[in-house]
Amino acid sequence: MADKKDQIEIVSLPAYAQNAHEKAEFSVSTLCNLGLGFFEHQNAPHRHDFYTIYWIKKGQLTHTIDTETHVVKKNTLFFLAPGQVHQMKFSEKVDGYMIAFHDSLMCPSDQSDMASVRNGLFVNDRFSSVIQINNEEDEKELDWMVKRMIQEVDNKPPSYEVAFQNLLQYFLIVASRNAVRPVTVMPEYQSRHNSVLFMNFKTLIEEKYRELKNVSDYAGLLHIKPVLLNEISKQLSGITAGEHIRNRVILEAQRYLYNTDLTAKEIAYKLGFEDPHYFSRFFKKYTNQSPSEFKELARV
Repeated sequence: MADKKDQIEIVSLPAYAQNAHEKAEFSVSTLCNLGLGFFEHQNAPHRHDFYTIYWIKKGQLTHTIDTETHVVKKNTLFFLAPGQVHQMKFSEKVDGYMIAFHDSLMCPSDQSDMASVRNGLFVNDRFSSVIQINNEEDEKELDWMVKRMIQEVDNKPPSYEVAFQNLLQYFLIVASRNAVRPVTVMPEYQSRHNSVLFMNFKTLIEEKYRELKNVSDYAGLLHIKPVLLNEISKQLSGITAGEHIRNRVILEAQRYLYNTDLTAKEIAYKLGFEDPHYFSRFFKKYTNQSPSEFKELARV
């Protein structure tokens, strides 16, 4: 009997990027230079504890992110946030680039317009950014930037970390212009304070969704009233704070149902539900499927 799969592997940056040293904050490489181990590892669902950009320049593969499978064409960019579950299956030799980096390079507390671009590309849910590069000039520009990043990391001249970060930011801006729905920055008239509050709220959800599931809990941590948190969330994202919390819990449940052999009861306990029956009702209420129905249909 095969062993029961009850965990989703979490991969760290040094283990993933074979050319990265033990305390690496970032890495960049062609896919071919990552070695055979990289391609073999992609066959199993796993998470990263860092941000990742894949640029598939040639070849064919399918890329499953959480429960959504993409058939990849050449010149496709994928933006993955920490915690997303993904798996690649290659049908022929591929080549391209991988850029990987930790939170420190994302400057999550940054209140500038650049933060809006980054947050628009790295969305920690199943609708992560997948961008097709069709503009020839942008393709050349992006290719030059990645090659320059590789040169900086390989040669490590003075201030190469700063150079890498600036190249990365420019890469994100150019890539975002090729999105089907271009990533837009926050209009000047909208409150910067509200924008920062909302980003802090989303960060808190990632940290505490297993233990805190009420809007009032997060509002208390942010020192504002629940009604104000809902108003800010609705203004900046189109959905309420409660919907963001529920969506995050359901997404994690779907990840476990899709990628492991855990029962609904075991998943309920992992997600902080004391009553597994309540978890099943909660899941069905917001997905119109029971956990078992979702698992069965997702694996067809």
